Amino acid sequence: MTMVPRWSERLLAAVFTLEAAVAVTGYAVVAGLLVLDVALREIWGTSIYGAQRMSVYIMIVTGFLGLGLAAAKGRHLRPRFADGLIPSTLASAATRLGDLLMAAVLLVFAWIGIRFVLDAHEFGDMARVIDIPLWYLHLVVPYAFVATALRYALFALYPSLRPEEVSAE
Repeated sequence: MTMVPRWSERLLAAVFTLEAAVAVTGYAVVAGLLVLDVALREIWGTSIYGAQRMSVYIMIVTGFLGLGLAAAKGRHLRPRFADGLIPSTLASAATRLGDLLMAAVLLVFAWIGIRFVLDAHEFGDMARVIDIPLWYLHLVVPYAFVATALRYALFALYPSLRPEEVSAE
């Protein structure tokens, strides 16, 4: 059994805490913004300029953060139809291999995300309403894939870090 370095546990906990705080804050801001926007519209006939668009931007960021949060808690959906095909003696090795493959796939997605950010930067795309370069918001794409790939790589290296899978049943 491989000894789990303390830094890996602290890193995963810190990343989870940061992502969860940003996601919870994002959801709270979206809820508050939309409730206030509807209330203003219904009561005083006015609204918050760009509330819906800002909410969409925030939801995109929180949604991408959810990728890592789900991985950290063992809540990713996966097909279970092939579970019985692998002998129980090889299950641990298959899980580690799956984690490595997942890390590799996520790194490919991260590279695509980096290209996505660079293209938005090159084209000068702007986020309407909040008037900032769109690539700022796009940074969450490669971040989410790299952070989740890091989790899976650590799960493969140190299987005891891997959370128990939560069944959707």
